[in-house]
Amino acid sequence: MTLLRRIISAAFPEKLPELDLHGLRVPEALEKVSAALTQAEDEGIYSLRIICGKGKGSAAGRGVLREAVAGLLENHGYKGRYRRVVESDGLDGSIIVEVAEKK
Repeated sequence: MTLLRRIISAAFPEKLPELDLHGLRVPEALEKVSAALTQAEDEGIYSLRIICGKGKGSAAGRGVLREAVAGLLENHGYKGRYRRVVESDGLDGSIIVEVAEKK
């Protein structure tokens, strides 16, 4: 287990809610992200991990979902409230979004 995973596990004793977009095309993925964000806001969920994947299975051989999801987040009021997870974190291929204010 990487250091970051241990820190996340300590900070979030319960597993961070996830939305896995593997195998989806961009339009369907963006619909699911929008619905998940609305549900998370309604339920007062603080953070959400959106798993986009690395794009290894895509026709172009590179990921398109992360860019599309980041664009949706930017355009829907989440600018500055999400971060792309990098390979050194051990969770590459995902985005963590701060959905609601911590209470």
